[in-house]
Parts: sequence; structure tokens; C-alpha cells
Amino acid sequence: MKIWNLNPKKNKAQALVEFAIVLPLLMLLLYGLLEAGRILFLYSTVVTASRQAVRYGSTTGAGTGGVFRYQDCAGIKNAASRVAFLGPFDTITIEYDTGPGYSPFDTCDGTTDNISLVGNSNRVVVTVSEPFTPIIPLIVPITPRTITAKSARTILLSVSIEVTPPYTPTFTPSPTPTPSATPTLTNTPTVTDTPVISLTPSLTPTRTLTPPPTLTFTPSSTPTKIATSVPSCNGVTHGPLVASGTTLGMTITNPYTFPITFQDVTVTWNDDKGHQTTGDKTLILQSADLSGTVFWTGDINNQSTYTIVASPVIPPGSTVTLSFSFHQTYDNFDATEQIYINLFTAGCEGNPIQAP
Repeated sequence: MKIWNLNPKKNKAQALVEFAIVLPLLMLLLYGLLEAGRILFLYSTVVTASRQAVRYGSTTGAGTGGVFRYQDCAGIKNAASRVAFLGPFDTITIEYDTGPGYSPFDTCDGTTDNISLVGNSNRVVVTVSEPFTPIIPLIVPITPRTITAKSARTILLSVSIEVTPPYTPTFTPSPTPTPSATPTLTNTPTVTDTPVISLTPSLTPTRTLTPPPTLTFTPSSTPTKIATSVPSCNGVTHGPLVASGTTLGMTITNPYTFPITFQDVTVTWNDDKGHQTTGDKTLILQSADLSGTVFWTGDINNQSTYTIVASPVIPPGSTVTLSFSFHQTYDNFDATEQIYINLFTAGCEGNPIQAP
């Protein structure tokens, strides 16, 4: 009687053949994952570079060489190149247009003078391109291509904000009553005693009373307080922007003998990558103070520029510190930070404080 062996042992040659069949498929899968990771990383880098470059070019202030940031071609390209981890980008193009759907009317060459800053009507457009080529083009069905990202932002000179001046009470002195007449009381009895034959006396008294005096009040005029315009505010100075702990701020010096009042303050910060210590890279603006006196609190998230309408005062002949506090430490200072202050004091409207 024959006994069939249902589980024969495999020999080594059979295992080597099976491994040789599976190995190419495994290597192809690993290579495909590697190429997909490369193209996704390159795409993310190009998009981030265009965003950082257009963000730099759209903010107000002076860039490298003392030119305005929207004319600072080298500064805009450097902002894009800072995120080029795999090497310099193939192409960085800087153009200007008047809004979505409109063709560019100029390119950045360092001498651009066709930009209209009236009404914030022009945009800066940055296009970043980088070619992608597979390591082994014949293995995976990914053809060489160019990855391009375009970002645009409006060039902001200033934002007009209509504010109501703080209420100033007017004191009116109480009027002093001035009597118009002095009361006169007349009580003169007249007695007539004429004897007649009947010997009956006649006594007729006459009494005249003057009406009571009338008092007339004459109110005095109400004094009106008129603000006196100061001659100039162009001597106000400020220190550099400094990020320390959870704050971003600077010092401001008022050399004059009169106080200076703010109208509004606009602050720009690195909201999406300003914190690098933990996984959360964002910075949320929570408060603003002038030398420890808080004049604004809030919770500003997912935006890099915010305008605070407030009226803190810089005392005469003093140096104060303007600080903005965030929810975690500010440890990635990327040179896009800015503080712009419009002044309310009469005569100071044409001398805003701007840093950098």
C-alpha cells in the first residue's frame, strides 16, 4: 500500500526562483514610492517659495538697497530662494498686474515706476518653476515635467480707517444770577379828618404796594476747547524691531515738549512659521501694550497683518516700548515683520512711524 506525502518539503532552488520573481516587483514598488515622494516634496517647495516671495514684495517699507520692497527684485528672489532645499530654482519671474484676469503690465527690473499705489489697485505676481526628471525614466510611467506655482498679492501702501475721536467733556460754569431791579415797598397811609356839622369824622387810608422784584439771569458764554496744531513730528525716532520671547516690539522716542497720540497701529508678523520649537509653527496675536499698559487684546489667527484702532499716548520727552504679544515664542524672524503707526496729534498726521 502506497502512502502519499501531501506536504513535500521545498528545496532551496525553488525558494531562490520564487524570490527572483518577487524581487523586481518589490523594487519597482519601492522606487515608485521614492519618485512620488520627490515630486510631492518639489511641488510643496515651489508653492511655498512663491508665497514667501510675493508676501515679501507686497508689504510696505524699504528693502535691500533702500528701494521699496515691491521694486526690490533681489529681495523678492532671495525670499523665494530661502526655501530651495534641493538647490536653486530654475526660474523666478516677478510681474505686476491690476487684478485677477488682467495681463501683466510690467516686470521687475529694479526701476519699476509704473506702479500705482493709489487705492491699493496693483498686485505683485511671482511665478516659480522647477523641472522634475525621474531618476530612472524608463521604469515608472512619470514623464519629465516642469512644476510651476504662481502667487499674487495686492501692494498695500496704507489702509484708510475712519475713526471717531475720543470724547472730550466740556465744562460749562454755572451762571451767576444778576437781579435786574431792586424791590421797593411803598406803604403811605393818607388820613383825611375833616369835621362837618354832623361831627362825623371820615378816615380813608390809601395803601399802594409795589409788585415783587423780577430777577433776570444772564448766562455766561460756554468756553470751547480748540486743539493747537504742533509745528512738526518728524523728529520722532524708533529703534529696530526685536523679537524676544513671545513678543515683537520696538522703542519709540518723543523728543518734544508735547505728548503724541496714536490713531492706529498696523503690525505684520510671520504668522505661519514664526515658531519653530514645537510642531505648531503658527503665531496668534493676543495683545498690544505701550510700556506695560495694555491698549488692545484679541485672538488674531491665520493672517499676517492686522490694524489696531487705539489711542495710546507717548509722553513728552520720553522713550517708550511698543510690544505685541503672541501665544508662543517668536523664534523665526524672517524680515517680513513691520510696524506702521498713524498719528492723531494735530500737525503729526503727515509723519507716520514705520519700521523697518
